[in-house]
Amino acid sequence: MITQNSSLSSIATDPLRNFKWMVNFRPSSGPPTSMFFMTCSGLSLSIDAIPYREGGYNTTTQKMPGQADFGPLTFTKGVMLGSQFQVQWVQQIFSVIQGTGSQGDGQDFRQNIEILILDHPVTTAQVAVKAAFTVYRAWPTALAFSDLDAGANQLFISQMTVAHEGFTPVIAANAGSTEASPAS
Repeated sequence: MITQNSSLSSIATDPLRNFKWMVNFRPSSGPPTSMFFMTCSGLSLSIDAIPYREGGYNTTTQKMPGQADFGPLTFTKGVMLGSQFQVQWVQQIFSVIQGTGSQGDGQDFRQNIEILILDHPVTTAQVAVKAAFTVYRAWPTALAFSDLDAGANQLFISQMTVAHEGFTPVIAANAGSTEASPAS
């Protein structure tokens, strides 16, 4: 006979779904902009391994951690009427590059981004955030639109790639939690 361990009953056995999420862009000043995207790719981190030789260990090298690098994020969505956020963000960078804009007036072109993984299925009136990624000091490096083809039957898509200086993942503490809390 198998007995249920009380500590095992609190372990979540159902992984989070990756298809229900939203993104908040948080400028240094002004209200955040919330958007939904079709895809978000590039949440990755790599740390260089620096090999070195140590006296007495002549057969192998030792390794120590080097610089961390965070890959660019790519957001993809369908273009909607009235949606100018991505274009305005790129124009803000152009004004800084050309010298017509200023970062000294509190209008930094870098923004923090929150990627919120939402609970599914929704069983309450308030949608629960089950995981979150806070991306720091992001700015767009590329903005692309889908090809125009009169013979196709497709959506008009935009794709924005952003560089950033790191991210922090936060996962909800347990299956019943309604907000993401720092992982320990």
